[in-house]
Amino acid sequence: MRAVQLDWAGAVRWHQRVHLDSPGVYLVALAESPDEVVTEPVCPVSAAAVQQLLDVRPELLLDGRRPSADALADRLASMWLADETVRYIGLAGTSVARRVRQYYKTALGARKPHAGGWPLKTLANLDQLWVHYAPCESVDAAERAMLDAFVRGISASARVAVCDPDLPLPFANLTVPGGARKRHWISGAREP
Repeated sequence: MRAVQLDWAGAVRWHQRVHLDSPGVYLVALAESPDEVVTEPVCPVSAAAVQQLLDVRPELLLDGRRPSADALADRLASMWLADETVRYIGLAGTSVARRVRQYYKTALGARKPHAGGWPLKTLANLDQLWVHYAPCESVDAAERAMLDAFVRGISASARVAVCDPDLPLPFANLTVPGGARKRHWISGAREP
């Protein structure tokens, strides 16, 4: 957030209330402090969450075919940037607290109220993650600047190890707003 001149307002553990009832941006990270670098070399995919996703989304396909739970877990793991702390970047046009609460409440595989960033919900360490937030008025521009800064900061070794080295977004970000989509080849993972 500071890399794009935003004033960090705080961080809470996943599922805790965010204290920002105004527009802004948020990110989900492995570290509590915005100045701390915490990495995890192996993607902690939850086998139970992957199976749950397959159960609730019978139309889910991987590379155009119905995958096994192991194949889907492997593809999700291929989206993991081992030397990065940030796992998702998002925006809230009205209230960060409300938008993050919607993210928490959206079941894996559901479309509403916040289906973006669904891969995060396949992680076994979800309750250990931190939600950081900052107020801002130009939320679209701020989110885009944060994503651009993230991509610029990716190491060469991490870039070549992910499923889409041309668009190494945070693990749970699947698109650049108004732009490119991460090539993960998973379709049907949320309600139509």
